[in-house]
Amino acid sequence: MACNGCDPPPDICEPERCDGFDNDCDDLIDEGVLLTLYRDADGDRKGAGPGRQGCLAQGWVTNNSDCDDSNSSLWQWVRYYRDADGDGFGAAGNWKDACGIPAGYVTDATDCNDGSASVKPGAFKSCGIGACATSVPACVNGAEAACIPRPATQEVCDQVDNNCNGQVDDLPPVSCGVGFCRRTVAACADHCELEESRDGKPPIEVCTWGANTCWPGAPRAEVCNGTDDNCNGTTDEGVLLTLYRDGDGDGHGAGAPTGASCNVPAGASSSGLDCNDANAAVHPGALKHCGVGACAASVQSCVNGTEQTCTPFPPEPESCDQFDNDCNGQVDDAPPKTCGVGACMRSVPACAMACWYEEARDGKPPREVCEWGDYGVCTPGQPRPEVCANDLDEDCNGWPDDNSNTSTWVQFFADQDHDGHGANWEPQSACRQPANTSRTPGDCDDTRADMKPGSVEVCDGIDNNCSGTPDEGNVCDQSLCQ
Repeated sequence: MACNGCDPPPDICEPERCDGFDNDCDDLIDEGVLLTLYRDADGDRKGAGPGRQGCLAQGWVTNNSDCDDSNSSLWQWVRYYRDADGDGFGAAGNWKDACGIPAGYVTDATDCNDGSASVKPGAFKSCGIGACATSVPACVNGAEAACIPRPATQEVCDQVDNNCNGQVDDLPPVSCGVGFCRRTVAACADHCELEESRDGKPPIEVCTWGANTCWPGAPRAEVCNGTDDNCNGTTDEGVLLTLYRDGDGDGHGAGAPTGASCNVPAGASSSGLDCNDANAAVHPGALKHCGVGACAASVQSCVNGTEQTCTPFPPEPESCDQFDNDCNGQVDDAPPKTCGVGACMRSVPACAMACWYEEARDGKPPREVCEWGDYGVCTPGQPRPEVCANDLDEDCNGWPDDNSNTSTWVQFFADQDHDGHGANWEPQSACRQPANTSRTPGDCDDTRADMKPGSVEVCDGIDNNCSGTPDEGNVCDQSLCQ
């Protein structure tokens, strides 16, 4: 019963087939039955190229296994094996069928390790170093072979790495002798000797590599250096320094020995002859000095282990000789020469240079000769008119303020309270200031020292500053508030 057209649709429709018709009358054509088809151009029932959806028709097949769709006699694929390490051999378990060889594939499937290009049929695997080195075929019957090094042996001097540690003839060096004579040589060395030639030519040197020979050095005289110089197994015998405590650090010690050593540590000395180990300036060979100038003296600070006393020479009167005769630390400080009185008084050093000319015997001009000595010359100053009331003797007669010319006299005011201000009344004229007077007037009460010009006014009922008004400036009000 056909459903083609489906007008009217029958109660029962046929199953859908891939034929370009709506067999089951559901308004859909070939749904669910379309095939993936490949072009079969050479009619060998093997397809190739890209697939498309459709119904089976002449020249189309459902496979794409044709290697050459233009030749009906050539369609079979070839199996190729993955060559991941690029060594020309593939792994048997990783293959691909294809018409042509894909990139990274080969036809040989005998590789036993496709992750290592060095492991392949015909190659060798090496292991171990030195005398332990060995090699085996990398692939044996399709399986990777294990390489096992040879066992190591004890190292000997044969230019071979016997113990297989990567170093040839690495034996420990050979030592011989003791102290200064100790020597160390390499364990292995060339042993060379001259051999005569049979053909009349000069001897030739022949060297053989083998164990080395150690020869001790020659001993020397023992010195204090921390070394066994004479190579007898004992260090610094008979040459150690005896040490003493050096308390003042002057290089000399005292007291009982503190030990023995080649080196002198801080705070010690190899000399025990210090006569005062608390004073760095006192030690054998040092001088003690005392006194200054002509009194200066010096003695050896230590004599036979006893500290010496330094006694200065006695002083002498100072003289002009460019020397400190009186030992006071100053040279030629003789008392100065003084002359004149009053303002004419002058003073000069007692010591000076005196110069004169002496005739030359060879006819040359006279030459000046100078000598240091007691040649200071004092010349008084020139007198001048006397000035009154300055307590100076300007006219150099031995009396200050003695001018008889009344026109030069000044006024003095009575100052009975000695506050520096005199009373304004009854001044007197004089050249020399009389007793109990002042040249400054203005005192309003010459019986009270607390009343004078310039004093601070206080609340006491009197005119302290001689302003004419007692207690001015509200000083009394301020004192009450306080």
